[in-house]
Amino acid sequence: MKKLIFVSLLAAAGMLAQNTEQSTTQSTTTTQTKNHGKKQKTDSTATTTSNDAKGNSASNTTNTTTKTKRHHGKTKETTTTNSTSSETKQR
Repeated sequence: MKKLIFVSLLAAAGMLAQNTEQSTTQSTTTTQTKNHGKKQKTDSTATTTSNDAKGNSASNTTNTTTKTKRHHGKTKETTTTNSTSSETKQR
């Protein structure tokens, strides 16, 4: 959970640091539940794309997968986060 909050703050800081003319954010979340709620998997994807007046563009994609297992009253949660950034500058 701490990693997810850190990545969210990092992405927000990156968005605020950009001086752009146009910015687009798209996010999707999918949750799957199996075995009467004992296993749960959540996939989240957030993509931010921005362009400025000079033709420069930047893109940031963050994929987060959270798996939760419940067994005998105990909960085990695993979170994996992958982040990809790209930047294109015009000459």
